Amino acid sequence: MCSSPFRQQDTAVDETIQQERRMKKYNVYSGLRVTRRGLLASGGAFAVLAGASLLPAPLAAQETPVEGGVLKVAFTADPAGFDPALGPSGMSHVVIEQVYSTLMSVDPDAVPYTDLAESYEMSEDGLSYTFKLRDGVKFHNGDPLTAEDVKFTFDRLRAEDSGYAYKSQIETISSVDVVDPLTVKFTLSVPTGPFLTYMAFPGSSIVPKKLLEAGHDLNAQPIGSGPFKFVSYQPRSMVKFEKNAEFYEAGKPHFDGLEFHLIPDVTALTNAVISGTVHFTNEVPPKDWSTVSTSPGIVGQTLEGSRYYWLLMNNTVAPMDNPKVRQAIAHVINREAIVAATFFGQAKPLLGGVIPEWNWAYPGIQAFNPQGDVEKAKALLAEAGVPDGFETSMTMASSFPAMVAMAPILQANLASIGIKAEIKTMEIPRYWDEVWAPSAFDMTTMYWVSPLADPDDFVYNNYATGTGINVQKSSSEAMDKLLKDAKSATTQEERKALYKAQQELALEEMPIVPLVNSYLLIAHTEKLQNYKPMRTGFLKTLKDAWLDA
Repeated sequence: MCSSPFRQQDTAVDETIQQERRMKKYNVYSGLRVTRRGLLASGGAFAVLAGASLLPAPLAAQETPVEGGVLKVAFTADPAGFDPALGPSGMSHVVIEQVYSTLMSVDPDAVPYTDLAESYEMSEDGLSYTFKLRDGVKFHNGDPLTAEDVKFTFDRLRAEDSGYAYKSQIETISSVDVVDPLTVKFTLSVPTGPFLTYMAFPGSSIVPKKLLEAGHDLNAQPIGSGPFKFVSYQPRSMVKFEKNAEFYEAGKPHFDGLEFHLIPDVTALTNAVISGTVHFTNEVPPKDWSTVSTSPGIVGQTLEGSRYYWLLMNNTVAPMDNPKVRQAIAHVINREAIVAATFFGQAKPLLGGVIPEWNWAYPGIQAFNPQGDVEKAKALLAEAGVPDGFETSMTMASSFPAMVAMAPILQANLASIGIKAEIKTMEIPRYWDEVWAPSAFDMTTMYWVSPLADPDDFVYNNYATGTGINVQKSSSEAMDKLLKDAKSATTQEERKALYKAQQELALEEMPIVPLVNSYLLIAHTEKLQNYKPMRTGFLKTLKDAWLDA
């Protein structure tokens, strides 16, 4: 990624972040696999020393960027809006990050660095952050971006009627105050460990106060200060962008434009990549990975990212209101079989909590046998008073192929300990309305894409009482306290210890069952140079890449 701008660093939190970045710099792509024309190599072979290329020698980018061209990118889903305050989906965020800018950004390994803010200061008590903005930044309509726009953006998100889906990220902000035209101060109610990372979330993108106060609709015409300008959106077909020639990172982006091709049929998406109709996708279907990654002219990269799958049991429905029953279900699952049959090997079993191995807060807990443990599961059912099992149902969203594919495996695993689970399916959006929102299920599955890759983002929404994602209706005072303490701790060391305790408690209470973490499957033309994949699955680093002639 591009070199980080200057930032003032005189706080304990910043020193921790800096130390972590130095430690990670030599091995940013731990777990990365790259293929080119059939050549496969392990991630370890590509660990490089500080200052060296982040790609192996045969794929190292040329030093002089090539200007021009339109990069064509393929996705399966349509965006659900372009307003940062209202766009709820990952696809919305992929568009938003190209058009808008944020005070902070995260690097490919999810470590925060300054972006619109050229520097910041944090108070000794961790209760205030003062950001100094870059001078001369303009919105796409030519208006200057100032501290007033920053204040307006966050006051808008914090408003009670904002409809913002990620309020847990901004709930500790007490006030946002303009110090001068290029300086803005955030005051927090409690110290917030992931605050800087929250400032990198697409929902925190800075929007133009003047335009919105005049009634401009960002969903119809998004206007930000990002590397690309929005041109048009044709539902179920394409989103078009053009280069922002006045982008504040000099010389970037290198493309004249982007095209996001929306191809809901995964086979058609695969064919588009292989034929060269599109240049790039990070949504290669696992079943097609071998074919795509070995195709001539295609570079394939796999990276363990932040998309994990879990099994939800309604914690209010007997006998699953008993944690021993939930533990039994967790221990009987053959995660290796799910990896092999559902993801064609392109995933990793989650054998402890949901925080992945590459993340700095990974607790190193090995609770589950990857092939399942039938005897342990039976013993837990006996302790729970249901030694012969019980009858239940498992409702799957048929629009999510991976969930449908893993259902028979889960069903067979449960049957081995006497739990007879009837499989039911329902299409989106009926599933959201009739199953998910009202918690009208015995069991179901879901996946989470962490847009920030901070440990708080992996766990808070799933485990905290009363959140919109906690549809299993679990509630634990001890869990809520750990989550809040981990969020408000100001050093990485403190936070890591608290997240380990949280993951241990999660495995005891077992409100949800961790299953697998799927890999990002990225394929692009070999002409694409200097692209560095992000563990979050986002594509902000496209501004640093170019197409070789």
